[in-house]
Amino acid sequence: MDKTKLYILVTNSTALAGSSLTLEQNMRLLDEGVSSEGKTIAEQLLNLDVKAAYEFALKEAASHQMWSAYRVKLLAGKALKSYGFDCNVVRNEAALQKLCQEANEARMHARTLKDEGLYAASISIHFRVSDAELWAEGNDIVARLLMNMLQVEFGLEPLSVKNVAEYEKILGSAVREDIADIFTKHAWEVLAPVNKCARITRPTVEPKEEPLKNGARILDILTLHPRYTTADLAEALKISVKGVEKHLAKLKKSGALLRIGPDKGGHWLVKK
Repeated sequence: MDKTKLYILVTNSTALAGSSLTLEQNMRLLDEGVSSEGKTIAEQLLNLDVKAAYEFALKEAASHQMWSAYRVKLLAGKALKSYGFDCNVVRNEAALQKLCQEANEARMHARTLKDEGLYAASISIHFRVSDAELWAEGNDIVARLLMNMLQVEFGLEPLSVKNVAEYEKILGSAVREDIADIFTKHAWEVLAPVNKCARITRPTVEPKEEPLKNGARILDILTLHPRYTTADLAEALKISVKGVEKHLAKLKKSGALLRIGPDKGGHWLVKK
């Protein structure tokens, strides 16, 4: 795959997970290891991990091996490495097996299907992963990764997101109603071949006052990494642990942040 197309897929997928890196910034990071000022460690690590997962997925697509729960978990582990949990543990093993079975059936009939049918099969895989919520976080990242891997194996131009708001609306509705057709029938309204997709962006709101800056960054980091400790946040923000604790106290008091579970083994819930 052309490097620029690969980087668009990575950049767009991580943008949907909260990354603010532009395509140009990501290319410097992924090509040269050069970080960009003002970008968090968390979002840069996510981009590096998703790039590694896509490179591995391209090799997997070229091998034409049967899909298995082990292979899917391996890919997820690479893509979600920075999330810090064991991707070998899934919430619904039966759903994962069914997902692999569906993918393998599509692969076996690939020669008899036209491009429209092949795209439909790959888009269905995206829905299955998002709907099953196999892992605590990052399911849509893995869903896009597996969809693209199947598309590459089929010899299709991989799809990226062209309309963020509608994509999230349609996918969210399909998952809530547990109806695949809601997503698959409207997929072409929100997806497009990567060669026709630009880097997607999300509107950002700049804090009005400097004291809010680190608080906003903490929320961004914990959205990606809800299991981060105060020490992790202090390292990411380059401030003291006590400074982090003060911000966390304010965020909890305002209702923007909620602690779930104990200090050890629990996680943060961002409510924004």
